[in-house]
Amino acid sequence: MKEKIIKQASLFGLILISLFFAGCGVLTPQFSYQGRLTDASGNPLNGQYTFVYSLYNDDTAGDLVYTETESNVTVENGLFSSVIGPSSIVAGLEPEDLAQPLWLEVQVGNGTITETLTPRQRLYGAPYAMTLMPGAVVSQTIGTDLGLPLKAMLNVENHETTNPIPALRVFGQEGIQLNSALTGADGSGVAGTIYGPPANNDDLAIYSNDGVDVYLDSNGSSGSRFTIRDTAGNSVFYINESGAYVASGSKSAAVQAQGGRRLVYTIESPEVWLEDFGSGQLQNGAAQVTIDSVFASSVDLEGEYHVFITPRGDSNGLYVTNKTAAGFEVRESGGGSSNIGFDYRIVAHRAGYETLRMPLADGMMNLTEESDQ
Repeated sequence: MKEKIIKQASLFGLILISLFFAGCGVLTPQFSYQGRLTDASGNPLNGQYTFVYSLYNDDTAGDLVYTETESNVTVENGLFSSVIGPSSIVAGLEPEDLAQPLWLEVQVGNGTITETLTPRQRLYGAPYAMTLMPGAVVSQTIGTDLGLPLKAMLNVENHETTNPIPALRVFGQEGIQLNSALTGADGSGVAGTIYGPPANNDDLAIYSNDGVDVYLDSNGSSGSRFTIRDTAGNSVFYINESGAYVASGSKSAAVQAQGGRRLVYTIESPEVWLEDFGSGQLQNGAAQVTIDSVFASSVDLEGEYHVFITPRGDSNGLYVTNKTAAGFEVRESGGGSSNIGFDYRIVAHRAGYETLRMPLADGMMNLTEESDQ
């Protein structure tokens, strides 16, 4: 028996590729396949036949990706039609299986003779299927005023609630790149914008089983910062790539205290100071204090620094003298010779920040989204 297929299914790629993205609750990974079966003389055949359809990733050899048998296929005047593919996306064909070149091999039998038709047929995507190939662009001008039941240009939804898998998985060295070329309300003119749901009480959450890293200016092209803005678009908090941060509100920590956790606040200063504390003991009215070397390495002790003394006993009073980058001397006033102990507090400028004193926040905290570009 000589058999041959002379008509192919032109919609294979469209259905086979797009179904995984269009909503698997309605579509299945199946495609229609039609053909014409003849004998060796070209006469059309009639009757019931068994078809075995197999998908391979090579035109002659390769691996078997999927196979199925369809029995009792009616051939009338040579014409037949089949639906190839499982009825569920987990029944034998995975999306990864289809993201490769595929060839269809057809085997036909009538109960007496079985023949494998050659050559295998390469499966090609229809034009619409190409919109989901690597490098594809989904582009259109669509607004809410068109009255279309669309939530976005591209929707990926998983309605499973008991054991859900991620609705979207992105794997690659560069991850996801975001860019907004148009200017609109609520930051839509800012490149790389991510929106939460539009409802007033819907939050945008980030979940991680490990750390969350934010890389600012990873290519070193310009100064960058992470910014939080209010509803007017003004900056209320930012931290730049050098680690400096600015906030328009108070700075506090939550500590466990009577009645529950309570807020404690930082003491603000017009300059950048670091401070350290210690204790000493007078011997015959004098004591030499050596500044801790770790603290000394983080501050400017060549310039002016401040030392505050608290006596821990009766005396004529204590004062500080002979301040150097290595330490300072504590003496009793009036030439006293007591042996009391004392506590001290030393305050010095942080190294590298000696000249800062209440710089203007204009140009930093008052930037809007548009002027910050």
